[in-house]
Amino acid sequence: MPARTRQSKNTETASSTASTFEGGSYGLRSLEGGIGDAFRGIWRLFHQAPGVGGIVTAGIGVGAAMAVGVGELVVGVVAGYVGYRIYAYGESPTEALEKAIRLEEGRLSDEELMKPVPK
Repeated sequence: MPARTRQSKNTETASSTASTFEGGSYGLRSLEGGIGDAFRGIWRLFHQAPGVGGIVTAGIGVGAAMAVGVGELVVGVVAGYVGYRIYAYGESPTEALEKAIRLEEGRLSDEELMKPVPK
């Protein structure tokens, strides 16, 4: 008796071949664009109102200090001041941190302390 074999039908559907995201790259790119737009908006807000940026940065600093277990208040104040200098004067994070350390040690010049916020 000859062996009977069955021809299998092609069961692939149209939706399984035509992926909308093409392996997920489109979905990630659209998500990345939205996140980037949100952060650009936050960055502009912090530059328009540097006090808000300083407060948010201080909160992040306190949260990080609480997780590690160091003096939360000192870290929060220093982080807030660094954030304020970054957003108000456009300084780099390292330059702002250096000035915050000088302020903490009492070595920051009066000229730098009374520097007006640029418009």
